Amino acid sequence: MIGRNDIHTAARLFDAARLTLAREFRGFTKQELAERIGKTPSAVSQFESGRARPDGQTVGRLMLALGQPASFFAKPPDAPPASVIPLDFCHFRSLRSATQRSRRMLLAKGSLLCRLLAFLDQKVNLPEEQVTELATTCRDIESIEILAMTVRRKWGLGLGPIGNMVNLLERHGVVVVPIDEDCHEVDAFSLWNGKRPCVFLVMEKGSPSRTRMDAAHELGHLVMHVDVAAGSPDLEKQATHFGSAFLMPRDAFYHEAPRRLNWDHIWELKRRWKTSAAAIVRRAYDLGLFSEATYRRAFVHLSQMGFRTGEPHEPPPERPVAVKKALEVIAQRWPLTRIADELGMNAADLYNLVEFTDPAELPIEHDPPLRAGEGDGPLFEGLGTPSETEKQ
Repeated sequence: MIGRNDIHTAARLFDAARLTLAREFRGFTKQELAERIGKTPSAVSQFESGRARPDGQTVGRLMLALGQPASFFAKPPDAPPASVIPLDFCHFRSLRSATQRSRRMLLAKGSLLCRLLAFLDQKVNLPEEQVTELATTCRDIESIEILAMTVRRKWGLGLGPIGNMVNLLERHGVVVVPIDEDCHEVDAFSLWNGKRPCVFLVMEKGSPSRTRMDAAHELGHLVMHVDVAAGSPDLEKQATHFGSAFLMPRDAFYHEAPRRLNWDHIWELKRRWKTSAAAIVRRAYDLGLFSEATYRRAFVHLSQMGFRTGEPHEPPPERPVAVKKALEVIAQRWPLTRIADELGMNAADLYNLVEFTDPAELPIEHDPPLRAGEGDGPLFEGLGTPSETEKQ
């Protein structure tokens, strides 16, 4: 392992892609970084392209400017390649208004989280991934409806409301990671980190019903678009329809949905199905229960009441817990400070990435590991023990 302050070894093993990752993680342009380290933007470009390599003194300046240890910038011989997740590798929701800088910053955070997830997958028995076996191509609305019901049936959900959509994904091997609440331009995105499906969600938008729909939307991408290049508006429409069909299955919701614009009924359905009134109106329209005129009138009302940005009767927030529990399992041997050293990261950044905001919650050296059977029930079956690799 390279020392955290070993600038000379870091210069010798310098990895250009890791500099780009560190810069975009901080949200700096090349010009801004150049000013901070006393170099030209051209020099930074050469460092990031691999055409030139910084000396030890420059690595030291990069450490101070980017808040990362020297080991972050070095690639040991046996280390995996480091790079920012490409934009076209992810299925994004609500990205059109996002600035280029915020996109790159968000993907850099996702890249660092994927490094942590790869580490945890080696150390802990995370729930087995159960998405690949359901993957299929849907070419029309009817096939999407059928797929949504197939997933519900395979996962033993029946036809009723889903209690906790976020933890449902976690139980079936999808790692759910919160996105900073200040990333207003993005609701969610999903990707495959090796063989592990990952969903990134904005959690603090005051609308748990919307978060649930975002989670179901991203599940749609994972089961329908695994081999399809991201970015198409048609793919987003397909994922949105899947999310709606998954949360409000046609065979059950059709009989409960209103045939006219009755807001008392709609709010009652929201409390039962834990989906937004806007989603309920859209589902009723898609099922042919509302005319286009009724559909438009409903959204005019929602806008006039200020409900397009925040609705009443919201369900309780749903928080991902699998990553935190996995860290608790290995806390005695692998506290976050040691994991940060292993990954060559700033420990404070790692704390923020896994959303430990209360220092009292941080796994420290003397924390006992979670025993098998502890935790929140079925989600953690198989997660209460270290992996075979970690036992060795």
